[in-house]
Amino acid sequence: MFPNINIDDRVLVVKDEIIDYEYNLGDIVVFYAPQSSIPLSTELLISNLKIWNLITQNEVNDQATVYIKRIVGTPGDQIKIESNGSIFVNNIELEIKKVNNTNNGDKFEIKLSDNEYFLIGDNRDNSFDSRMFGPISSDRIIGKAYFKIYPFSEFKNLND
Repeated sequence: MFPNINIDDRVLVVKDEIIDYEYNLGDIVVFYAPQSSIPLSTELLISNLKIWNLITQNEVNDQATVYIKRIVGTPGDQIKIESNGSIFVNNIELEIKKVNNTNNGDKFEIKLSDNEYFLIGDNRDNSFDSRMFGPISSDRIIGKAYFKIYPFSEFKNLND
């Protein structure tokens, strides 16, 4: 989420089990990794290594992996990402301040189902997000990030 959130920063998150949220475009949310956050080719390699017992018995628990990303698509939205990094939601360009709005040159288009969100990191050139693992269902969202609280000198509202 660089430049807005850096590694080792701390954020205040209000869980959706405390307050029933309706998440909106631009909200920053914390969520559990998708069911399979590993690219298929890597997943096949790992499964083959497991057969030969070449990796440890401690398997990765996707449920324990937590990400923080920005919502750029809500249930029912049509998302289109141009090669220049522009994001269109239902044919309207989405503009988010303080975001590295570049892309790796790939075009992308998807229609979200009910209960699905499309999440992208603010550092678009170097972000493992919905462009790789697809939409996230609402049951995997933990809550909304409101404030960057550490380091104290960088305290700020994340929803400005």
